[in-house]
Amino acid sequence: MNRNQLLVIVVITALLTGGVLVQRGLDVTTEDTGSDDGGFRAWFWSYRTLDLAVQVGLLFAGALGVAAVLPHERDEEDDLCNWL
Repeated sequence: MNRNQLLVIVVITALLTGGVLVQRGLDVTTEDTGSDDGGFRAWFWSYRTLDLAVQVGLLFAGALGVAAVLPHERDEEDDLCNWL
């Protein structure tokens, strides 16, 4: 393990530990108030077009990633030029 990898691991560990300590220090407890507001969950499910757009974007990004990993297909022109 080189020095840069060790530094990255130490920084990530420090950030995670700091986040846990801040969360414990704030002592934020969630109390069930009985209201069935839903907040973000209700809003997100009422706007399905946003969900659909995100899913289409993720599928497109995945297809581009797979296309980038696959080897480039040679053209027939290249094959013909090689034997002449």
